[in-house]
Amino acid sequence: MAIAFKNPPINEVIVSIYFNPPLTDFRNEHIGLFWAEIKEDFPTVKQQVPVGIAPDVGLVPEEFFPMPRYWFIAGDDVRLIQIQKNAFMFNWRRRDDNTYPRYHADIKPAFDKYYGIFDEFIRTEVNVPNISIDACELTYVNTIEPCAFWKGPEDTPKIIPASSTLSSGIGGRESAGFLSQYAFNMTPNLQLVLGIRAGTLEQQPETHRLVFDIKASGKLGGVSKSRADEWFERAHDAILKCFEEITSPDIRKDHWIQLEETP
Repeated sequence: MAIAFKNPPINEVIVSIYFNPPLTDFRNEHIGLFWAEIKEDFPTVKQQVPVGIAPDVGLVPEEFFPMPRYWFIAGDDVRLIQIQKNAFMFNWRRRDDNTYPRYHADIKPAFDKYYGIFDEFIRTEVNVPNISIDACELTYVNTIEPCAFWKGPEDTPKIIPASSTLSSGIGGRESAGFLSQYAFNMTPNLQLVLGIRAGTLEQQPETHRLVFDIKASGKLGGVSKSRADEWFERAHDAILKCFEEITSPDIRKDHWIQLEETP
C-alpha cells in the first residue's frame, strides 16, 4: 500500500537507467531519426552536458566530437526525455498548477512507453540486440515556498522534525540558508540519499525556498528491463517510506492532506 496526498510538495520526479557497456554505435546522426519517432509528443530538442553515474564515454572511433546529452521536451514543458550514450532518463516536472499525475498510474508507464520506443530504435537502427542495464536511479524532488507553516530556514524543523539549524546564528544573524546530505544503505543494491537545502532564489533574493530530495540509486550490473522494473518497485517503496518517516505527521495531514492508502 502506498501513501498519497491531495497537495504533495513534489516538484520533479526523475526515472533513470544507465547502460554499461555504453551504446558506442549510437551516434549524433541517429538523433534526428529517433526524434522523428517521438516529435509529436516532444517537439523541442536541446543539447546538454552528459551526466550520471555510468562511466564517461568520451570519443569513440570515427567520431570527431563527444555525443552530448539530448533533451526532448514536451509541448507543455512538463515531460522531458534525456538521452546520452550511456543513459535514458524521463522527467516529470511541475509547471504552474499542473497536478502530480502519480507514479504508478502515469510516470512509470510513460517512462516504460518511451524507453520501449528507444529500445526498439536501438535494436533496429543501431543494431544492438540487447541494452545491458548497469544502474538505475529514481529521484523525488520536493519544494516548499514560503507559506503558512514555512517562512524561512528556521522553520525547517516544522516540516522535517529531525533537522536543525544554527539557532544562535553567527554574529547574531539568522542563517540565510543551509545544505545537508545523508546517505542510507537500504540493501546491497539500493542506497537512499536525502538532500535538504534552503536558500534564496537568484532571481528573487528576498524569497526563500526549501528543497528536499530523495534519490534511490542501485548498481545492478548488466540486467534486463524486467529486472530493472523490479528494482524500481523497491526503490519507490523505499522513497515513500523515507518521506513518511522524515516529515511531520501534522504537515502531512493538515497541509499536504494525506489520502487513503492506495495499492
